[in-house]
Amino acid sequence: MKKHLIPALAAAVMMAAPALRAADQMVFVNLNRVFEEYHKTEMANKQLKAQADEFSAERSGKIKEFEELQAAFDAARDDSQNPALSAEARDAKRDEAEEKLIEIRRKEKEIRKYEETRKKQLMDTERRVRNRIVGEIRDAIKAYAIEQAYSAVIDSSGQSLNAVESIVYHDPRLEITDQILEILNKGAEQAAPIELDAPDAEEEEEPEAVE
Repeated sequence: MKKHLIPALAAAVMMAAPALRAADQMVFVNLNRVFEEYHKTEMANKQLKAQADEFSAERSGKIKEFEELQAAFDAARDDSQNPALSAEARDAKRDEAEEKLIEIRRKEKEIRKYEETRKKQLMDTERRVRNRIVGEIRDAIKAYAIEQAYSAVIDSSGQSLNAVESIVYHDPRLEITDQILEILNKGAEQAAPIELDAPDAEEEEEPEAVE
């Protein structure tokens, strides 16, 4: 009886061992690659570039207006000093030049404020979109790790403070980057454009009422 029991027990242990190892297994994912190859990242980059191009076009229009004012000021100033004109005409041109100078200074402030506002808007939008994409990636990795009963998922794309790869080596069989990309990019062809102006999750939370 004992002779039959020992081989059966050994076989049971051998069958249970892989399951235990799977439950305690650490796997690796290249977060840089996942972020770059996620279809929403490419979509967001195109939409952000379109916004940046729109800003550049609007700025160019304002710069053109400024240059036209500058040219009008130069012409009026030159005429105000033209001895061929009458004193009355020179005075009128001098007044015109002063008015143009005021408009130029106003336009300079307008352009400076516009640039500051739009640049901040673009940076804030890029930050929000990036945070949302990173959050979706993390959620997908977490769900997959829980489903596969992994004990930990380590980013294999990071570097230490010495600019040396944090992970010197890992078994390629423990890499789950392809699996995560497959999950994230499923249905990419039917994906709707990203809502660039959508607020962060924290911004959507309303403050609790104070009693």
